[in-house]
Amino acid sequence: MKQYLQSGKVSFYIMLTCTFIFVLNALLPLNLNQFGIVPRSLSHLSGILFSPFLHGSWAHLFSNFIPFVVFGGLIGLKSQQRFWTLFILHIITTGSLVWLFARGNSVHIGMSGVIYAFWGYLIVYGLVRRKFLHIAISLITLLIYGGLVFGVLPTRPGISFESHLLGAIVGALSGYLFAKTERTRR
Repeated sequence: MKQYLQSGKVSFYIMLTCTFIFVLNALLPLNLNQFGIVPRSLSHLSGILFSPFLHGSWAHLFSNFIPFVVFGGLIGLKSQQRFWTLFILHIITTGSLVWLFARGNSVHIGMSGVIYAFWGYLIVYGLVRRKFLHIAISLITLLIYGGLVFGVLPTRPGISFESHLLGAIVGALSGYLFAKTERTRR
C-alpha cells in the first residue's frame, strides 16, 4: 500500500515547494512571477518550465494545492514513473501551447494548467482503458471535480482560462494515447 501513496507524497512536496517559492517571493523583493509565461515572448520561453511553480496569491496557491495532490496521487497509482512522465510532459506541452496561443500582454502562472491536464488524463484514460479501477477513478474524478469544466471558459478576468483549456486538451489526449497504447500491447 505504501508504494501507492508515494506519488501523493511527491505531489504534496511539489506543492510545498510552490508554497516556499510564494513565501520567498512575498517576503523578498524578487518579483519571481515575472518568470511566468509571456505568450510569444522569446525572452520568456523559460516561463514554460517555471510558471507552474509560481502563484499570485494565497487563494491561487491553495486552490491548486489539494487538486494537484489528489490528481497526482491518483495518477501515481499506476506507478511513480507514470506520475513523473505525465508531470513533465504536461508542464512542457501545456506551457508550450499557452506560450503559443494565450492572450498576449499577460503573464500566465500557476499549477492549474497541469491540474487540468491531470484531470483530463484521469477522465479519458479510465474510459478508454476500460478496466474497473480506472473507470471508477474517472467517474469519481468527474463527480467530485466536474465543476472544473467551467474553468475552461473565459469567465473571470485575471484567470488564465487558456491554461485550463489547453491543459485539459493535453491531458485528454495523453490519457487517450496512454490507454490505447496499453490496450494494444495486451
